[in-house]
Amino acid sequence: MSDQTFLETVKNEQQEIIGLLKDLVERESPSTDKTLVDGLGSFLMSHMKKAGFSPQVIPRKDVGDIIWTEWDGGAGGSILVLCHIDTVWEPGSLARLPFRIEGNRIHGPGIFDMKAGVAATLKIQDYIAKGRIRPERKVRFLYTTDEEIGSLHSQELIEEFSRQSDLVLVTEPPLPGGVLKTFRKGAGTAGIKIQGRAAHAGVEPEKGINAVEELARQILAIQALSSAERETTVSVTIAHGGARDNVIPDSADAMVDFRFRTVEEGQRVEAALNHLEPNLAGARIEVSGGINRPPMIKGPKSEALFEKAREIGKDLGLDLKEGETGGGSDGSFSAALGVPTLDGLGVDGDGAHAVHEHIELDALPVRVALLARLIESL
Repeated sequence: MSDQTFLETVKNEQQEIIGLLKDLVERESPSTDKTLVDGLGSFLMSHMKKAGFSPQVIPRKDVGDIIWTEWDGGAGGSILVLCHIDTVWEPGSLARLPFRIEGNRIHGPGIFDMKAGVAATLKIQDYIAKGRIRPERKVRFLYTTDEEIGSLHSQELIEEFSRQSDLVLVTEPPLPGGVLKTFRKGAGTAGIKIQGRAAHAGVEPEKGINAVEELARQILAIQALSSAERETTVSVTIAHGGARDNVIPDSADAMVDFRFRTVEEGQRVEAALNHLEPNLAGARIEVSGGINRPPMIKGPKSEALFEKAREIGKDLGLDLKEGETGGGSDGSFSAALGVPTLDGLGVDGDGAHAVHEHIELDALPVRVALLARLIESL
């Protein structure tokens, strides 16, 4: 079957895919709600079983259980298709942001990042089971449940499965215009806690150690770690301090986000954060966290993987391009191990984590076809 003929097959089943996508979006799955995420996981497993797959569950205590399944093509080698089913959206978001189609856009919380990519993998499992595509390699589908909160509960498994694979395909959303992702910055998150000493703000402020003042001074030093020349960004994203308006605050805290192009840059920022010194006598600083995702750096094999996708894309009427982003992805873990990784294979759209989150209706079948044919041809 030619790529164009296969694309027509997918287009003929577009309403079925939209229905599947609706089922996924309307099962809310915020990272921090294990019950809801496990509910979505149960739906995935039911769909896989109907297609003839045998899903496996890896229990997790604090986040949703991880789901995986595979199909053995029998010719040797293995492809890992990497997905996550958790979203940033809090329970009840559907009430104000319902699943809906408006013109060429399909809206809904989590639809772009990344339930459209998940829907594509479920549909591809149907195609594999029915013999519409015939991958020669083993194809393993992994659905993690904590990507949006740092992947602390899944990183080890992602790395284990990546080591067992010849290449990794990631169904995160593409860049604007359907651009695939071949480079990502590394990412880190650090917590800063300041301990001071409380005192009456009017009677004896000199006996206090103002934790908010200390934090303010530290924020300036922290953000100065950014480097425009190296494209390193260090941002204080959350700050709290104080309890009452007439008390010198004895505690304050902040969260720091940092992004970097090289491992060395990430280590520089991490080390600087861990060696912050207080400005006020008697104040204490405690730092937690650090680097949580390495950069996803493109190597020759990843470049060849992109070129293969571009070749298939041409047959489907796409002019695929590659790009880079500062956003994190579980694909960074596989790439850091030297496993060829191609990211951004989800469906075109916009608004990840935003109220206007959507995918493009006419991009849905062609991106499903692209991923399916890529899996078959590798």
